[in-house]
Amino acid sequence: MGVPVALTIENARPASRRDEAFDFIRSYIVQHGHSPSMEDVRVALGVSKTRAKALVHQLATAKMIDRVPGAQRGISIPGLFRQLVLEELRRDGFVVDKDVEIGGPCPQGHLPLIAILEHVPSIVAGDHHDQPEHGGAARL
Repeated sequence: MGVPVALTIENARPASRRDEAFDFIRSYIVQHGHSPSMEDVRVALGVSKTRAKALVHQLATAKMIDRVPGAQRGISIPGLFRQLVLEELRRDGFVVDKDVEIGGPCPQGHLPLIAILEHVPSIVAGDHHDQPEHGGAARL
């Protein structure tokens, strides 16, 4: 028996170690609420400590993760909380963000965007439309 190989869904080829490391870190944070240690990454991927550090460094360089220098378990994934919330909303049937078609069908699609004015009265200085027509006091 060989070692199981992870496949990417897009083109069914083996996933890179970097992608495997990212997937592990993401799932670890989601499951445990904090980032994995370098030892956790090493054990999960079956690599040396040096290789685990190199993979994490590659992820940080690619801006896929953020790291707090010198901190243990100082790995975070930018936007992870937002991604999780959006996934949960979609699972519950909500339409969010880019799920909405821009320029798609609209129930008021037949209405003009701007009202068309057929007649615009000219207003001349001294023309007071709110006063009685015949001058004098208004009658009640």
